[in-house]
Parts: sequence; structure tokens; C-alpha cells
Amino acid sequence: MKACVLHAKHDLRYEDIAEPQLSDPQEVKVKILAGGICGSDQHYYLDGGIGSAIVVREPIVIGHEGCGIVEEVGSAVDGIKPGDMVILRPARPCFNCYYCEHHMYSYCEHMRHLGSASTFPHVQGLFAEKVVVHQVQCRVVHDMKPEVAAFAEPLGVAFNGVHSLGDIMGKNVAVMGAGPIGILSAAAAKTLGADRVTVFDIRDNPLSIAQELGADEVINSKTNPDAIKEFSAHRGQFDCALEATGNGFAAMQTMAIVRPEGTIAQVGMFGTGHQPTDLAAFSGKGLRWHAVFRFYTEFGPAVNALERGLINPLPLLSASFPASECVKAMEAAVSPETCKVQVHF
Repeated sequence: MKACVLHAKHDLRYEDIAEPQLSDPQEVKVKILAGGICGSDQHYYLDGGIGSAIVVREPIVIGHEGCGIVEEVGSAVDGIKPGDMVILRPARPCFNCYYCEHHMYSYCEHMRHLGSASTFPHVQGLFAEKVVVHQVQCRVVHDMKPEVAAFAEPLGVAFNGVHSLGDIMGKNVAVMGAGPIGILSAAAAKTLGADRVTVFDIRDNPLSIAQELGADEVINSKTNPDAIKEFSAHRGQFDCALEATGNGFAAMQTMAIVRPEGTIAQVGMFGTGHQPTDLAAFSGKGLRWHAVFRFYTEFGPAVNALERGLINPLPLLSASFPASECVKAMEAAVSPETCKVQVHF
């Protein structure tokens, strides 16, 4: 079968690999329909890894955002049958370690995460014609477009970010960064009860998309540099915020605009050399800073929001390519002119 295999940085190939087979009675074989290119996929392609801790050391099928049709199920699989459409949760915890026993599944010591080079051998991803996953990774859906279903994973991250803020009912929320996760975080915040959501970025096009997905106000902090100063007055104007850029300067701006003892959800991942250099606002205002790592329990609510039409992610979809054109798809994904790019099989 065919798959999108990364051999090294800038070396992505659409090539033949062995078709996976069921090896556990609780496994499910899925024929992939569509998948989204994530920021981590882009880092693998551009840099051959993510920072110095995660490095591609062998060919890896990339991709962890996607959906497909069930082709085969193991003898112990319950509630899933061939022909069902499923959205895939990329995380496969062991359920036996300390963190799993305490329901902290994202920190499982033996986590297998689709398309991840954090372990060796690497865990192969879902940008392939067929994948085999555990039944706990499958969520059956009905009458959902594949291009919508492929947004469940990034929306799960966004829901985790909002969830980490605590009770946001009636709160004034800021979102720093209008990439896919930032925009979905804004939409999730509105869905979960925020009174007002303001999104900041330096690009007009994604800001307009953020407004389309429910942001009450959008601000281009490049063309309107005084906005940050205005929102920083009186020790901050926002009850809480999500930082979705992974840029240290933007993180410092976020600290400045949040009121004392407010919470910041750090959804963006800081690359080497891009961490904030001044934590005065953080320590001087007693802020709570919550790092957001993946998601787990938020998967179901994210799927529900898509299935019930509470959030329409399609304005985020800039382009879709057949998997055979995965290099073109990746080049489009890393372009600042695009928002979300998907591949389809």
C-alpha cells in the first residue's frame, strides 16, 4: 500500500510500505479518508525533528489528524464494525502506569502516539492508505464530511487549552495567535461559555477567519501596535488568555494584557531560542501559567462539537491535496499564506 513517508528533513516520499495487520483482538484496521498536516509534521519536514529532544532517526509515516472507514475489527472489539466511519484519537496509552492509573493519560510513560518520533522505533502515523489502531482510539461518527472530521484532533488540543483555564463562563478571554489552534481555541472558548473573545495576530486573513468562527473582536497588533498597550493598562484587561504562537515576545504580551491572578494556557510550543526573556509581568501579577500538552478526555467533546455543528472548521481549510502530492501539500502547509492543509486518500 502507499503512504507518505519522511526519511529525513525535506525528504518526504509517497511510496510503498507493508500493509499493517491486526495483532490484538481489540485492534481495528481503518482505511484512511483524510488527514490534516499539523505543526509537528511541519517541524519534522523542515528540521528533521522538534527541538533537540525529538529527532527523526528512521523513516516514519507522518500524520496524526484524520478519519477513515473501518475495514476490519478484532474479535474483542465492541461497538465498532466494518463500514463505520471513525475519527482517530492519536494517543494510545498503556492504561497501567502511574499516570494512567491517575487518569493523566497524556503523560503515560508508555504512550504510543500516531506519527511520533519521540520513541524509537517510531510510531508510524496515519498518512497511509490503511492503519491499525486500538479500539479506544476510534470514535464512530455519522454523516460527517471527512474534511470536517479531520479537524477533531486540533480541536481537541483547543478544548484542552480552554479546559485548562478553568471556569470561563462570562469571562473576557484573549487568544494570542490566529493559527489553526488559536482560531479553534477562540471557537472553543465561545462554545464553552466565554462572554467575549479577542484574537490577536499580525496577519489580516487568519484574523478574518477567526471572526468567522466566532471571535468577537480581532486585532492586528502589527498595524495597530498601540492595542497591546491599551489592553495592558490597569494591570491588564482580560480575565484569562490562550497563548497559541509559541513565540516568546507574544507570550510576554499575553502576560501584560491579563489581569492579576489570571490564567494563561500555553498552547503554542516554544522552539529553541524562542522562549520569553522577561517574566516580570508573570511574577509581578501572580499569574497562573498552564502548559497544554496534547489532550485526551477532550476528544469526545471536540467530536461532539463538530458532529452537532457547534463549530464549523471549514473556513480554516486552505487547501487539500491527494496523498500522492504530499510534498506539494507540505510545501503549502509551511507557507505563511495558508492556514490548514489536508491530504486525502
